[in-house]
Amino acid sequence: MDYSSLWDVRIFLDLFLGGIGVGIFLFMAFGYGERDARRLSTLRIGAIASLALVGAGALCLVSELGRPFGILSTVTGFNATSVTSWGGVLQVAFLLVDAALCAMLFVRKGALLDGVAFKVVGAAGVGFAALVLAYHGLVLNSVGRGLWADALIIPLFMTSSVLAGGAAAAAIGRLAGADASAGEAKFVSASSLAVAVLMLAFGFTVAPAGADAAFCYDVMMAQSGMVWWLVAFGVGAVVPLVLSVVALAKPRAQGTALFLVIAVCALAGSFACKFLLASTAQILIG
Repeated sequence: MDYSSLWDVRIFLDLFLGGIGVGIFLFMAFGYGERDARRLSTLRIGAIASLALVGAGALCLVSELGRPFGILSTVTGFNATSVTSWGGVLQVAFLLVDAALCAMLFVRKGALLDGVAFKVVGAAGVGFAALVLAYHGLVLNSVGRGLWADALIIPLFMTSSVLAGGAAAAAIGRLAGADASAGEAKFVSASSLAVAVLMLAFGFTVAPAGADAAFCYDVMMAQSGMVWWLVAFGVGAVVPLVLSVVALAKPRAQGTALFLVIAVCALAGSFACKFLLASTAQILIG
């Protein structure tokens, strides 16, 4: 069985960049309810960052396999049974909603958070964001190829994106001058704990996914086990968990430097985790 290249690096960039962008959006949607000017500034920066990252990921997706106009197939040849087709539609829908929110944040300014229109558009954005997160895991799992056949890859990708995006959004808030809040540290601690638990459980769920999945896991551990455990697990999940707990125990520690370190660690861990899992189908079997 030939498990040589199925997709090139662009599908990975879509999963990584798009995941961060959606994570930022969800963190902003649930974590920033205050009406002061600094929070509004943070919302603006976060909305632009989310739009740029998901847009960059979508561009990587539509240029996959050297077909820069591949996005036309998601419209003219939409396949309701194809996860990739749904992914294109969902990402475009999310980008349109995010763009509308960006416009509202800059045009309506301080009063918009109380407006019905903003809340309705925001709710739609949250819905599409959640669906895009699910797509990021399903696009691999639906292929059923090697290690991708493990269903745990779906929640692992989702939580990794939420952690990386949330940590990045919290760092953006600190840089924008917003006051620290216990909710941010709680968010990071909960999401990093979820990532750590899922990574630990991942190895135990490989065998039920089939012999090919177990073989790919063994090869990945033999070739990149250090990266998986040291970077993806240690730096990407354990360090943010420890630092967020410290922030909760000592509120004075919730400064810009701490959240920047958390963000860098979470982003590095998400990159390593997704890169290793997305590249396992390049392993030759049989």
